[in-house]
Amino acid sequence: MQRIWNFEEFGNEPAIIDDKGDNLSYRELGEFCKDIASLNLNRSLFMMFCENTIGALSCYYAFLNNGFPLMLLSSRLSSEMKANLMKVYRPGFMILPEEQRKEYPFMKEVWKAKDYVVLKTNYDEGYPVYSELALLLTTSGSTGSVKFVRQTFENTIFSAGMVSKLLGMTSDERTVTSLPMYYTYGLSFINATFLVGGTMMVTKRSFMEEDFWDFVEDQKVTAFHGVATTYDMLERIGIFEEEFPDLKLLTQAGSKLPNEIQTYLGEYAEKYGKRFVIIYGLCETTCEIGYLPPEHCLEKIGSVGITTPGGKMYLIDDKGNEINEPDREGQIIYEGPNVTLGYALSGEDLCKGDEWHGKVQTGDMARRDSDGYFHITGRMKRFIKIAGNRISLDEIDEKIMEALHIFSVSSGADDDLVVFVTGEEEKEAVSKYIKKALPVARTCLRVKQIDEIPKNEAGKIMYGELKKLL
Repeated sequence: MQRIWNFEEFGNEPAIIDDKGDNLSYRELGEFCKDIASLNLNRSLFMMFCENTIGALSCYYAFLNNGFPLMLLSSRLSSEMKANLMKVYRPGFMILPEEQRKEYPFMKEVWKAKDYVVLKTNYDEGYPVYSELALLLTTSGSTGSVKFVRQTFENTIFSAGMVSKLLGMTSDERTVTSLPMYYTYGLSFINATFLVGGTMMVTKRSFMEEDFWDFVEDQKVTAFHGVATTYDMLERIGIFEEEFPDLKLLTQAGSKLPNEIQTYLGEYAEKYGKRFVIIYGLCETTCEIGYLPPEHCLEKIGSVGITTPGGKMYLIDDKGNEINEPDREGQIIYEGPNVTLGYALSGEDLCKGDEWHGKVQTGDMARRDSDGYFHITGRMKRFIKIAGNRISLDEIDEKIMEALHIFSVSSGADDDLVVFVTGEEEKEAVSKYIKKALPVARTCLRVKQIDEIPKNEAGKIMYGELKKLL
């Protein structure tokens, strides 16, 4: 059995504290692990519906530390999506909030932790599972997609150790759950915090609620993690006009951060003696593969930084040749022990071994400057051609933000550029700007106003939903 954490090492130190005053020590988490081991459950797939609660984190650690493979999903999935995933993967067990227990009256309850229950499903036979498979993580948030990344115990251990060392995390760390735990970026910091014996501050409240920030202050939270849209919204409501003296670390990942927000956060961190770290990664690599050292935040605006320790990140051209000269665009390739096994599209894939062999093509286009820092220029799939010219949709959105301070999302197909905005005045301004800045698009431009840009629970834009609107 592969073990990730040694809970007993930290004794009665607090492991989890929630916003209702409930808590668990590391010793108690260790007891949960012993309880699970005594159940003698067969090693089949555990389908877990996640919320940011003590019960959810307890189940996650107790089962994973006993070597059971977990599929992490949003608890907000519809009954139809849940049924479809169960049909495709035939899990042996389900881990879910107690309030959802009534949805499965004919399943036997085998264990309970705080507000979570574990049920034995009624499938006669599940799919065989690869011995090193630890986690199945979705790349599409709360959409109910059957496509998952297959992550090993070694991936998890390496990533947690690398993150904790990279950020200098210690047992004094008090990390708040500002992201869903099934989201690989948020999960990596949960794993790292427990590895060093820190405390997870758990809340289901949104970072846009005043009570969330009261919890942050009351519990002397030291670390906050968010995606680009998180910080964009927080900047709009002026959260970082306050010092938050106990908050020492801010990190960002998930998508490219607008330059003006990076400058804003870099100046905030510099003013109050905090560290703001931009992280680059993806689910296929157990999250982190690049980072921008905080001392270079204001010097390297727009950069995602350098390779994280233990891995190799480089660029290749469209013929697969490595690019060595600076400021030439290519696709980012990553090699390292945190590269996962591959994808799962059905239960038959659970028995598969390592298909990627420590190397992955990220699909991200970038350039590397003369100092070796990477700058993302767009996604390979986020390009269209207009009158034969290759156009980056991400770059269009970035230019609109820089010129007009308007958040937009571009989509479309060859010779059909569609830019989505959320206001009537924005629609007119963007249309006028694009026609001037990108004359080649004049005859094939549509600017569409919608109520809101669709995002998943992690705050990432759901480009597939936008394509449906076309």
